[in-house]
Amino acid sequence: MDKNLWTFIFFYGNVIILIVVFLKIIDKKRLKELLPIGLMIAVENYTLEIVGLHLGYWEYPLKNPGYPEVSIISSLIYFPLIAMIYYQYISRDKVKNVIMTIGFIVANMIIESVTLFSTNLFVYKRNMNLFAALIIYTLAYVLIVSFGRVYRRLH
Repeated sequence: MDKNLWTFIFFYGNVIILIVVFLKIIDKKRLKELLPIGLMIAVENYTLEIVGLHLGYWEYPLKNPGYPEVSIISSLIYFPLIAMIYYQYISRDKVKNVIMTIGFIVANMIIESVTLFSTNLFVYKRNMNLFAALIIYTLAYVLIVSFGRVYRRLH
């Protein structure tokens, strides 16, 4: 299969599947609590995206005019939906939370690896590698939990 076609199918397929899964499993009664988590991750992720692009840690080499939205869709749709799904299942059981967090991080790393090595969506550059991505994903989930706790205390 042509790598550009695979890139298109992989990227938009993942987004569509995630939106469908999100709509099916999200607790609509908790949206008021979950939306701030998604918005916070959107701001954090888009900021990280812009800084990483500006500093040259990665780039989006696609020349196709249909792909400038890759960073926008991933930062403002993809990761916020994942963050809200993740936060919805946080419980008081610390062991369950650790196992779930590891599962989410592993899933993110698998998607990151498949994307990096089999599509034209992005390439790593200066000092960016899968270990750095692992650290970023881990910190993102710590940030989600921390923000959620602060937000809950304030409301």
